[in-house]
Amino acid sequence: MIQRNLLKRFERYLIDEGFQPGDKLPVEQKLAEHFGVARSTIREIIIHLCLQGVLERHPNRGTVLTIPACESIGHDLAFQLHWLGCGCEELKAARLMLETTVAAEVIRCITPAQLDRLIRINRKIAEAETEPAQADIFDLEFHLTLMEIAGNRLIQVFSQVISLLFSREYREPLNSTPRVRHSAESHQRMIQAIRAKDLSALHLLIYEHITPL
Repeated sequence: MIQRNLLKRFERYLIDEGFQPGDKLPVEQKLAEHFGVARSTIREIIIHLCLQGVLERHPNRGTVLTIPACESIGHDLAFQLHWLGCGCEELKAARLMLETTVAAEVIRCITPAQLDRLIRINRKIAEAETEPAQADIFDLEFHLTLMEIAGNRLIQVFSQVISLLFSREYREPLNSTPRVRHSAESHQRMIQAIRAKDLSALHLLIYEHITPL
């Protein structure tokens, strides 16, 4: 089992030594000598960081530092937040802050192709009104896409908190055809506000969409 202090030392080493994505790490034996531990311990740390998406192992190149995907970081964060035990109201408040915060950037940055993407996702929600569980998947995609459009990778990572509100324990009471229909209609009004570049209307629509959940 990896010692937490050793893992922190290893992470600090990567930062202090100035490693950049694409850089190759020293071989396991040299790292083991540097940290004064067994090679098998270093291998555990490397495997752990590979699973986190920070490192990659290549047969011919060795271990290389890489850029973790936002989705991967967000997934890990969402999993950790699950065990923090945040209640529904706390999660809703965080979601409301995130979505209203990015609203201005969405209006400013959105391209015609991205607007079409939102329209297509919302159409899928409407088409799945008799399959609430499937509609929920598209519903989550719609809101994560808003975060992506804003163009801020940190916001995109933190937005994974939204996925917690789509857990079965919170969504089961909402899994009905009328609720799916209402969601699609609400999204459609958001799309219209984005198209019209009406930030005040978008803020109000986001608030009205999230608070009743």
